[in-house]
Amino acid sequence: MKRHFNTHLEGLDLQFWHDLIESRGKLVSLKKGEYLCRKGEPTNVCGYVKSGYFKYTVDGTKKIGGFAFPEALVGDYPYCMDNTPAMFDIVAGKNSKAWIIDATILPKLFEEDIEVGRQGRLFMQSAYVSLVNRYYALYAKTPMERYIDLINEHPQIEQDVPQKEIAAYLQIDPITLCRIKKALLKQ
Repeated sequence: MKRHFNTHLEGLDLQFWHDLIESRGKLVSLKKGEYLCRKGEPTNVCGYVKSGYFKYTVDGTKKIGGFAFPEALVGDYPYCMDNTPAMFDIVAGKNSKAWIIDATILPKLFEEDIEVGRQGRLFMQSAYVSLVNRYYALYAKTPMERYIDLINEHPQIEQDVPQKEIAAYLQIDPITLCRIKKALLKQ
């Protein structure tokens, strides 16, 4: 099984979600820096990444809560289902394409279609576990341990994402990331 950057996608039937989104949505292109949704503004958009990547930011690129790479679901879920204000800016990290739908249709689909409802529950359960694990890592592990875990689990990230964004995701400044990398080279 392919290892996803977003661990909450492990075990989900992504083809189910891709098919659902494509059957009711549209393919959009966003240039680097364009927003899928903005923090504090109502959003009803969710979908999946076809190409490129998106970053979930809180304060520009200083604080990055997560990334969505190709095949990953993207959107400020569950807020997008109610068209309520987004908690994050979701920004294209480079020229990207995403299939998107109006997420306000999801609650009705969850009720009407048993399989859609089941997939929605599985998604929420795995998202919660992923969130708890991320918080645990931020509080219980050192920045070096978090960096090592990230690189061991996703070695390609250093080719796909700028170092300053990796540092922001790890909740450290770029200088600390440089020091960590130098210390690891000496080992």
